[in-house]
Parts: sequence; structure tokens; C-alpha cells
Amino acid sequence: MSLPSMETGRVVGGLHVSDELTAQQCWQLLRSGATGRFGFVRDGRIVILPVNYVVDGECVYFRTADDGSISEAVPASESSFQVDHSRTDRSEGWSVLVSGPASRVEDPKLLTRLWGKSMAEPWAGGARNLFIQIAARDVTGRHVHLE
Repeated sequence: MSLPSMETGRVVGGLHVSDELTAQQCWQLLRSGATGRFGFVRDGRIVILPVNYVVDGECVYFRTADDGSISEAVPASESSFQVDHSRTDRSEGWSVLVSGPASRVEDPKLLTRLWGKSMAEPWAGGARNLFIQIAARDVTGRHVHLE
């Protein structure tokens, strides 16, 4: 399996092509990142916030505050998580979207495993000790590039 090429150099006059990524490619790209965006509904509107994350199995996890907008919206039967990368100099990029329910992690064994994983510290200030799990129901991805 190969991942989308993001080599330098722009192709002038080429046609854009959009390739669907396989689930395996999507998970590999998800595991290669550290920051994504969590989307959820709060007070009847869609909210999208950046979070630092880690992948474990086929779930995405991130830490948040016990008393913030994310913790107030979770558990949620529908949520989304998105990561992407683009190269404007090549008119190229990829995007991966994970959709599924979001819940608070309360299992002591899982919490121990998650705290033991290397992950970027949350950018937001204050204590971020609540782990949120996004259970992947759907994982899709696209690679857009010039032909």
C-alpha cells in the first residue's frame, strides 16, 4: 500500500484528479498526524475545534477539559473527526474523515493505556484530563492531485 505522494514541484496545466483512499490508507494517515479537528453539535449548531489526538486500534482519542464545550456535548451519537494535509505549491492534498459516536473514556484499563501513549499536549490551557473516544463507524478519505 502506498500513501499519497506529496513531493515538491508543481505540474502546470494538469487536470485535477480525486482518488478515494482505502480504509488502510486512511488509518495510516490518521496515525501519522497529531492535530485534527473534532466536529460536534452544540446548542443546535455545528462546532469544529482543533485537538491533539492519538489513534489506538480503530478509535481516535483526545484530551479535553472536564467543564468545556466538548465535555458538555459528549456523549454524542454523531460526531466527526478530520485530518488533512495540503500542498498549495502542487495544488494537491489529502483529507481523512472519521464519523461515529463520541464518548467519555471511563474504563480504567483503557485510561491507563491511553495515558501511557505518546501524544502531543493539548494546545488549550488548563487541565485536559478527560479522554474522549470517537468510535469509527465510517472512515473515508480523498487524495486530490494534478494528473
